[in-house]
Amino acid sequence: MKIVKTINEFYHLLVNDEKLLRLLYYMPKDTGDDPLDPLKMNVSQLPEKDHILQNVLVIGDKTNDLALETNTCRICFYTGSRIPQKNYLKSINQFTDNPYSSTQQYIFDIYTPASANNIDFRLDWLGEVLNEVLFQEDIEEFGDLRFHSGLPITTVPNGFIGYRWTYIMPSGQQPMGFKS
Repeated sequence: MKIVKTINEFYHLLVNDEKLLRLLYYMPKDTGDDPLDPLKMNVSQLPEKDHILQNVLVIGDKTNDLALETNTCRICFYTGSRIPQKNYLKSINQFTDNPYSSTQQYIFDIYTPASANNIDFRLDWLGEVLNEVLFQEDIEEFGDLRFHSGLPITTVPNGFIGYRWTYIMPSGQQPMGFKS
């Protein structure tokens, strides 16, 4: 199990993607206001970048401080359910849990002000970019990552809309006493 390592790698991947950061930080004033406009400063170069990153990328399911006044979007990411993988035992004609192999869920909740979404479909745009970031071909660490499900989040802070993206990754652990 490398859950902490995986969450840490997700964080570094997201925090270093300027396109994602711009979509999270720059809210549209109208349909012509492009967050990816090269005239806008990179979020990673802003003097207050550390404060911005703490608010737009949150490890854990934290929305109690999310307010329209912050005028940003947010991605909360954290682990979900972990379930053992199944093995089919022909001798007893049934599936059994494999104690050495499981599937871990990783959840990414995206929140955006409804007003921004009405201008440029920000919620969907963020979902597309999140997928692009997670499934870059040159990232070997997440080779086994697979999309599992997506669904609207119904309990959101006032004035926001949300969507939950769930991904799964198999993981194994060696039996106790096993030396490699």
